[in-house]
Amino acid sequence: MRYQAVLFASGAASLVSVLLSGYVATRHFSNWNFPSRQSQALIIIAMAPLFAVDSFVGLLELEEGETIAHLLDMVKECYEAVCLNAFLNLMYEMVGLNKDVVAGRKPLPDEMKGRELHVPFPLGAFYGHPHFDAIWMGRLRFWTGQFVFSRPLLSLLDLFLVDLYPIPGSGLLKVVILVGLNVSVTTAFYALLTFYHAFEDELAKDHPLAKLLSIKGVVFFGTWQGVVLKALAHFGILHEGLRFSVDEIELAYQDMLVCLEMGLIFSPLAVYAFPPPPKDDKAEIEMKQKKTN
Repeated sequence: MRYQAVLFASGAASLVSVLLSGYVATRHFSNWNFPSRQSQALIIIAMAPLFAVDSFVGLLELEEGETIAHLLDMVKECYEAVCLNAFLNLMYEMVGLNKDVVAGRKPLPDEMKGRELHVPFPLGAFYGHPHFDAIWMGRLRFWTGQFVFSRPLLSLLDLFLVDLYPIPGSGLLKVVILVGLNVSVTTAFYALLTFYHAFEDELAKDHPLAKLLSIKGVVFFGTWQGVVLKALAHFGILHEGLRFSVDEIELAYQDMLVCLEMGLIFSPLAVYAFPPPPKDDKAEIEMKQKKTN
């Protein structure tokens, strides 16, 4: 595929992603009734256009080398961590847990205590079948919050000590970083699943699975299509061109696919998954908030 055609398709898809996400954001700002809840939604809505623009910039800077590509990937990966944390906070808001309760300044309402928590394996082997209380509310928040800090820290270690200035044993360090990242993101994801299963009846009308898919689907597509492209390059299906190396062609296809997916799949999904709270929900949401006061 010609480079100019790739740029045109990717740029058009990125523009669609920005426009659709901007449309959803505008609807929220014009119905700004629940700032704490809607601000978390906006963080997640911004994920698709950020990934699209990031990948489009990667295409424009394709010949600048792997360092630029790595830095651009870091931006996307770190923002994923922010979105996972925002999604847990959003679910807290959707069931009526306001900031004062989550921060421990006010007690957890009695009607929210005692829900059985199904902690996924292997963490379930350590915790058994606990019940939701103030301690577990804070613990789940910590499980997602730790990924916000570990993701950029480990990415920086990978960039400087493995890629730019490799140290002795950098291959082993790479493995340790990958294991650490997978443990960290899995723990964050477990927190979301644990809370969702405990309060799925209250969350059902707010399309929580569509909201989660708009985060994890982005990462899932990006990760596995990258694996497929590396396999295609390994077996010679992708080969060197007149202008670009095999690695650059692989990156070009990856960035193009991300742009297309953001514009054609995940930004439209955000329109469905993140509408502003309807006006007729205002009394119900306020009643939930009052119960926590």
